[in-house]
Amino acid sequence: MRFILALLVALFCAPHPAAASAPREFYGVVAANDPDQTELARMRAGRVGTLRINFVWGAVESGPGAQFDWSHYDTLIGEAAAQGIRVLPTVYSSPLWAAARDNYPPSPGSLGDYAAFVEAAAARYGSNGTFWAENPDIPRLPVRWWQLWNEPNLQVFWLPKLSARSYVDLLRVFSPAIRRGDPNARVLLAGLFPGPFTPGVVGLPLARYLPAIYRQRKAKTLFDGVDLHPYANTPNLVIRDVTLCRRIMSRFKDQKTPLWLTEVGWTTGGDPSRLTVSPRRQAAYLKRTYRLLATNRKRDRIAGAIWYSWKDQPGSVWFDHTGLFTTEFQPKPSWYAFVNLTGGSPGASPLEPPYGG
Repeated sequence: MRFILALLVALFCAPHPAAASAPREFYGVVAANDPDQTELARMRAGRVGTLRINFVWGAVESGPGAQFDWSHYDTLIGEAAAQGIRVLPTVYSSPLWAAARDNYPPSPGSLGDYAAFVEAAAARYGSNGTFWAENPDIPRLPVRWWQLWNEPNLQVFWLPKLSARSYVDLLRVFSPAIRRGDPNARVLLAGLFPGPFTPGVVGLPLARYLPAIYRQRKAKTLFDGVDLHPYANTPNLVIRDVTLCRRIMSRFKDQKTPLWLTEVGWTTGGDPSRLTVSPRRQAAYLKRTYRLLATNRKRDRIAGAIWYSWKDQPGSVWFDHTGLFTTEFQPKPSWYAFVNLTGGSPGASPLEPPYGG
């Protein structure tokens, strides 16, 4: 019986041919909380290639002009690199000394401090970064992409008023600062939620917001990649949103610019939502979505697809339960589906039963 169980798991986790068509960094995860060494080792076993994290200004600079404290990100980026995982930082939120709230962009008087922080971050973790020079024993996996903000087309993330123009105004500070810190760095637009929005959520749909970005003066020179968060009822509707995004980009003569999907997923718990599915359906949707994206990767210039999220969090909101693992770090069927695509290993005993039967 033990042999049969082990054989079934091995067959379930055998890599799909689509995995060979996409590089390791194509397959990524977002961790709601920064992962520890045990979690990073599990990611390595599963051949997670990209880890998207929230890169918080206030965690590095405690006040205007304060000395930068890189200790948290030195540890996280260094431990990820040791596991062969490249970090994609999303520079999101403002410290309260620089803005009225953390989901406000920096105030005009704080933009100089913001630019200095962003430049220093790229100079530390980028292609010729001081972090890598100071730590020659750590495998060099510099940050290549730097992302500005998260879902600024939703009011919950961008206050006091939704505006593509105000987002581009911050991009005009962010992009040159990143490139001064690392001339080889690439700047990624914030992930945009395509819509429709759930009741009570105020937002501007992708079809309005992204064109408004392109219409700003010389905006195309400020970024190297576009990002989409295509949460949708089914994998086919995810592809529909990718097609919509590509059509908008083509309309503005931007066909060659890479497209990232830095959040995609379905939930297995919490309050019912249009994204709520069973654990087995979550796994099936993950597999179908990644196969479609990997198959069309070159045609649609998709740089990577990042699952939200790595592990469930306590709470009743749908996005608390989109993880590949439960809150107790028990793998769901979706984790086995993920490693089936990457060619990795589940990273635990082959007799460990998938969550949900």
